[in-house]
Amino acid sequence: MVSLRERKARASYSNVADGLENLSSEDEQAGPSNGPSKANSPNSEDEGDQGDDTSFSSGESSEFKPDSPEKKAKGKDRADGSQNGEAEDDEMDEDEDEDEDDEPDEGVIEDDDIDPSLREMSGTPAPRNKLPTKNKKVPPIRPGVSLAAPPIHGQSEISLLSLQHRALIQASSISLTKPNTTTKNLDNERHQARDRDQSRVHAPSIFPSGHQVPFETRLTASPNNGWAGKGEIQWIDQSGPSSQRNENRRNNDWDRHMRLTFGSPWEEWRGEGWFPELFVGNEDELKEKDRGKRENWLLRDEVRLGLDDIGRWTKEEIQFLNEDEAEESYLPTPIYSNGESHITCYMGPHGQQSAHTFSLFQSKSLSETNPVVPHEGHTFFAGGPIWGMDWCPYPDSKSADFGFEQYIAVSTLPHLDTRPHMAEKWPQSSKGSIQIWSISPSSADVPMDGSSQQSRMTCEMVLCVNGGPVMQLKWMPLGVWDEYDVSSIGQAETKIPKLGILAAIQLDGSVSFYSVPHPQFAPRIQEHPVYIKMDEPLLRLEIPDAMAMCLDWMTGTRIAVGLSNGHLAVWDIYDALKAGNAQGIFPVLYTSVAVSAIRSISAGRLPPSEKQLGGEPFYVLMGAYDGSTTLLDLRDPSFPIELNKARIPCMAVKWIAQMASPALCDIDYIIQIIKTRGAHSGRSHTMSSHRGQVWDMASSDYHTMLVSAGSDGALIMTNFNTGFFRKRKIPLAMHRLYEIDYSEISDEYRIIDDILPESQTLENATSRRSPNIAKRATHDPPTHLLKTAAWRPEVGIQKVTWNDGCGLARAGWLASGGASGLGRVEWIEGRWRGGRAP
Repeated sequence: MVSLRERKARASYSNVADGLENLSSEDEQAGPSNGPSKANSPNSEDEGDQGDDTSFSSGESSEFKPDSPEKKAKGKDRADGSQNGEAEDDEMDEDEDEDEDDEPDEGVIEDDDIDPSLREMSGTPAPRNKLPTKNKKVPPIRPGVSLAAPPIHGQSEISLLSLQHRALIQASSISLTKPNTTTKNLDNERHQARDRDQSRVHAPSIFPSGHQVPFETRLTASPNNGWAGKGEIQWIDQSGPSSQRNENRRNNDWDRHMRLTFGSPWEEWRGEGWFPELFVGNEDELKEKDRGKRENWLLRDEVRLGLDDIGRWTKEEIQFLNEDEAEESYLPTPIYSNGESHITCYMGPHGQQSAHTFSLFQSKSLSETNPVVPHEGHTFFAGGPIWGMDWCPYPDSKSADFGFEQYIAVSTLPHLDTRPHMAEKWPQSSKGSIQIWSISPSSADVPMDGSSQQSRMTCEMVLCVNGGPVMQLKWMPLGVWDEYDVSSIGQAETKIPKLGILAAIQLDGSVSFYSVPHPQFAPRIQEHPVYIKMDEPLLRLEIPDAMAMCLDWMTGTRIAVGLSNGHLAVWDIYDALKAGNAQGIFPVLYTSVAVSAIRSISAGRLPPSEKQLGGEPFYVLMGAYDGSTTLLDLRDPSFPIELNKARIPCMAVKWIAQMASPALCDIDYIIQIIKTRGAHSGRSHTMSSHRGQVWDMASSDYHTMLVSAGSDGALIMTNFNTGFFRKRKIPLAMHRLYEIDYSEISDEYRIIDDILPESQTLENATSRRSPNIAKRATHDPPTHLLKTAAWRPEVGIQKVTWNDGCGLARAGWLASGGASGLGRVEWIEGRWRGGRAP
């Protein structure tokens, strides 16, 4: 048998769990070692009468018998004694409170904060300040009546603990049984802050840092639509650590992006891009602080590849055709359902459109067809579905001799019903044509009032070639033009200088290279275009068991070609062009990339490192008919990197030079840019959305405007800045430059080009339908944004390209064309919000 006094002497609360205050009294903490036990004391019974706790014992003790008279007497005396003891304790507490400060210690629970239910369980009276006032009647406490309800299953030992301990235990129990919402609230606050402004999370590091070259070029004055009177080129040396240069560029973009509109103002244009031929310094001896100096670099129009007089002929060596001979075999035949050879298109302000007819090689200015359109440009008719289009790289110093003319090459299919089959080679005797169009100002004088200068567009020349229609065109990107003397024009024995060399993919499965004579030196026998017959190209490349499907230039003389068997072939053609013989030329690289034909290709021109500014580029971006988008590192061509896999063919890819990142079209017909360097690498950013398959994309080496052409007949422009700095849940911002419609009943077209900028939420851009059928009526996207692959082929826009080869001042010219045979050339220049640059 153990008495209560012995139990209380052994109780010790020094081993308290972490986080709980040790509120045991000193006597309790002392334990048996502080003195003799009360149970062994000679006056233990007297002390029990004066005690302040109810005693218990185990076994058959007489103290546990409820009917024992001794228990009742002791209980009565003990109840009176406990009341006296509590009164004495209150007086002692009062004296101690006078000495202590008014503010409680941190982490200690005061008497006022204790739950009243704990007091009722233990019979402890409330604090003095909680007792009723003197005016109120207090019911008397009868002796021998307990304030707490009797326990059902026996008395709990929790009554041995103080009220403060019991309050902490109660708080701990509540925290264990109720869910902890602190972490959830913190997550909600973090997500709300990110929703308010995504830029606060990513900061400027999310934006790319531009070209990895230690210099920049900028314009000092307005380019004046690319004509005479443009500003000079300013060279900005940015030598030093690449990390500091990239950080400065990111901070500048970060400070200015909020002032940008959908386009890019000319103050934001910068170049020169990068080709290994631009670097002329000595990498072994060049110091880091001197890498961006002007003497170590060339501008793009200053580079010469040493191909002068290659493909340059006299007038007698060139075979000219008349219009009837060209129309019979080489030119497209625009025959429509109404039996007419011209096309009818409604153009003008929305709601006030009028019919315009276009004959073969005819063009009309945008100011004539729609005065509401604020920019300069032309609409022209090529006669058949446009599949090839590219601007000719030509320096201003040469074009100034003939009124600052610019040239663009265009190729078409014979007519809309032509359906080339994949991997089916046409005979080499098949006919095709390449059109050379010129764009020049109406006069060499610059308007004094500062208004935009009107221009004209003319088809100058048609190259009549063998090998079938041309499906893609690419000019050699660097200096292959010939020097000339203007006074030699018209002389019989003078060789006609070439404008450049064209690489063309033809339906006979080959890649052919043609020398294009300068149109100003070609003799004119009529007002119509000059027709030149070219039976043989300068160079022809082909693979016996595959067709060439797409191409892009990696350097000035190295070309990458995607094949119909899923392979990539890379050729270096410099020696073959110099020798004039293609026999014995083999690809420098031939590797498998996809399991089906490669549909689109784009070379990633990027220096290998800061110490290899003149090294060969090594990235090639490809999209295939099996739905894969692949990035191949030529340093390890056996392991291509698959960026995306979709259930539809990848028809368009583009390497973004401003960000050194790939762009692609996903299964929802959305343009995505995948960041491949810097912070947040591998993250994709949504730029714009089409309602049908995307046929082509175009980006510039000089600015951040991205344009995409789709089968839905829309040409859409967006800006890298708005895409990368777009806040969370903010709609996509884009601008439809124009849109083509077709009427099957009347066999007529319509072009709408006075469209305001628009925005789309990501839900509408992806056209994702709600899985719940009951919610589809309210959650379906608008009908004019629904996506489908069943678009009429007549409305498709299949080609778009920026003018990258004529310098920084002409980077705003954009050309596009589609299946209708209608093409469009226009000047695009962004504006600042408020009209002023920051």
